Amino acid sequence: MHHFVLAPIRGVTNFIYRNALEQTFSGADSALAPYIVTKESGELNMRQLYDVEASKNLLPTTAQVLTKEADQFLHVAKIYKDLGVKKVNLNMGCPYPMVANRTKGSGLLLHPERVERLLTTIKEKCPLEFTVKIRLGREDVSEIKEIIPIINRLEINDFTIHARLGKQIYTGTVDVDAFESCLPLLETIPCYNGDINSVADYERLKKRLPMIKKWMIGRGGLSNPALFAQIKGEVFNEQSYSAKFIEMHNLITTGYLEQDNAKSDFLAKMRGHWLYFKDIFENEHKVYKKVKKAKSIEHYNDVVEWIFEQDISPKVLN
Repeated sequence: MHHFVLAPIRGVTNFIYRNALEQTFSGADSALAPYIVTKESGELNMRQLYDVEASKNLLPTTAQVLTKEADQFLHVAKIYKDLGVKKVNLNMGCPYPMVANRTKGSGLLLHPERVERLLTTIKEKCPLEFTVKIRLGREDVSEIKEIIPIINRLEINDFTIHARLGKQIYTGTVDVDAFESCLPLLETIPCYNGDINSVADYERLKKRLPMIKKWMIGRGGLSNPALFAQIKGEVFNEQSYSAKFIEMHNLITTGYLEQDNAKSDFLAKMRGHWLYFKDIFENEHKVYKKVKKAKSIEHYNDVVEWIFEQDISPKVLN
């Protein structure tokens, strides 16, 4: 049985989005939450912290932490345990230079000795099931080959590899050859992540990587929220797709507007979603342009009514 994970996209795949997806298109088996950043002071973003509280989430959700310090990771993990979270993930893949240059995210991959100390301490003391998300390297695919023996020795058996280098950010193509070259070196089969944007992409990768049973889907699943269900065999026509999407959109907007001080950043949040939702429609550029021009919630609602009347793109239909 294959397992499908909703990837973390900051500002988008929060619990409101995750729940709306599960209540409508469904198809994802679990989710990895966007990372929370630790600080030496111990200060945490409370909204991000409580985003993964078990009672709020319909999908089994793994918390994610961005840090280079084991004690800070463990501090957050203890809080997550009290919130009913079962798993916590160390982000060793964030590609953005402002993160990597501080020896966090994919920047850690340049320092295998530090990675070994960090993972060893976390593995020994973490009160939750511990997982890792990494890339093939920061600058070169040779870097992951120095991390793999550490993963094997510590018996970290739940980890995800995004098949890009950190320096690529999200540009260029995934390096499936490099991902595949890691498999004989690993004692546990990883979760695959990278450029699953259609059912055809998944089928092609499944044929090439028959040993992979766990797949993480990010931007492709945001641009087509039916993708998880379509991979599992569900078929949507334009009418059924449109009905599900309208329901999902309304759940998201209602969720945001019910939050404290929601109206102040509602439009910014929805623009973040429409960076991806626009691809559902044939005239995606016009759709997003209209969303960006909305200056009030009332104006936004008028724009959305117009969007809902537009044709669904054949790209997202079976």
